[in-house]
Amino acid sequence: MEEVKQWYSTTETIKVTKSADICFDTTKRGQRKRKKFTSQKLRWSVQIAFLILVIVIGWQFYTFVAYCEAGGKGFYLPRPPGVESFLPISALMGTKYFFGTGKINDIHPAGFVIFGTLLLMAVFFRRGFCSWMCPVGTISEWEWKLGDLFLNKLPRRVSSLIRNIPTRFTAGLSLVFTPIIILMLLEVITMEFFKSPFFRELIPAFIVAMILPFAVPRKYWSDKVNDCIARAWKYSILAFFLQMVVIKIPVEQLEVLYERAPFMRVADIKMLKFFVNLSGIGLVVVLVFLMLSVVSKNFWCRFFCPYGAILGILAYISPFTITRDKEKCIDCGKCTKACPSYIVVEKKDHVLTHECLACYDCVNVCPVNGALDMKLAGKRKKINYWLYAAMLVGFFIILTNTARVTGHWYTKISDTEFILRSAELDNPKYTHKEGKFETE
Repeated sequence: MEEVKQWYSTTETIKVTKSADICFDTTKRGQRKRKKFTSQKLRWSVQIAFLILVIVIGWQFYTFVAYCEAGGKGFYLPRPPGVESFLPISALMGTKYFFGTGKINDIHPAGFVIFGTLLLMAVFFRRGFCSWMCPVGTISEWEWKLGDLFLNKLPRRVSSLIRNIPTRFTAGLSLVFTPIIILMLLEVITMEFFKSPFFRELIPAFIVAMILPFAVPRKYWSDKVNDCIARAWKYSILAFFLQMVVIKIPVEQLEVLYERAPFMRVADIKMLKFFVNLSGIGLVVVLVFLMLSVVSKNFWCRFFCPYGAILGILAYISPFTITRDKEKCIDCGKCTKACPSYIVVEKKDHVLTHECLACYDCVNVCPVNGALDMKLAGKRKKINYWLYAAMLVGFFIILTNTARVTGHWYTKISDTEFILRSAELDNPKYTHKEGKFETE
């Protein structure tokens, strides 16, 4: 009995000593020094730079279109190729065309180059584009951080409820429309289904599905479940576009569209007109997204962005990953709290999920040196945020400028043609119905 007591006493002493060592290590030797310039501040600098770049491109293109609509009179600025980054469908078509023919289309070459660059960036650097460079992601992040200033002042239960309402609402929508999109992909139903009497008969079931995320008690239907269901939206949207563009459109048809479809030649101008002359419904949708982004972290990015979906899938093969050292980790939970994607970082050895944005926010708040870092797979070499940012931005600059130098950046459409087509933009030949284009 005395031996047992002695063993127990020794064990407790070891535990206390180890705990004291950890405490000493985290407060003295292991504590991460707080620097004035952090990874977060560097990321904000990159975000602002790219946001300014996008604004300049938008202003330049708006000025170019105004010049064309004036018949080639007034202040002139050349058409910026970067505007093609806002034509995601064209980029998908360009990608299919490239792999089918080995050539880059000369109508929207920059769109394909930028899209291809983003795909390669995800393969090498995870979703760094989303958190460091994407203008939509930047605005979304600023919104929820602004919202946090107000929500953090409310009682925790109230703020948590407000933050989860958009997720529950989106989960309800996903329960309704994700199965419909899947059935459309399987060609069980078509767009005519929405006009049929059977669709109207299903409306009560749709209403029930919308209510479920709000009505079922949290112990049976947690917010984590709602989050997973809500995220299905962006993958179903991605699958829809991949089937409609990549799978269904043959390469031969793409060649015809690039050469003879009037809509393809003014798709960028039509896109500008859509945003400048937003309909009432379009304006409401944009405002709803903006408002929900204030109370829900990265609302558009987490639930609706098909770009984010495909980049997240490709990120699985990236050699970069956030890695946690279990021996140094003190389980403070700061990393999980800082994560904008709600990843439970403190429980993972390697953050391999497709939702990781490689934003370094979790690393930035970690109080212990070496407990959490971005590392290169294989050698497990630590990647400093300065180096990561330099590689990410440098990769983008090198590839896009290579396309510029090799002649795969500027469209072959002349300013004269843009002027002529701008004058007849209301002609029905510049419209399309359900992906069907007129040719000339």
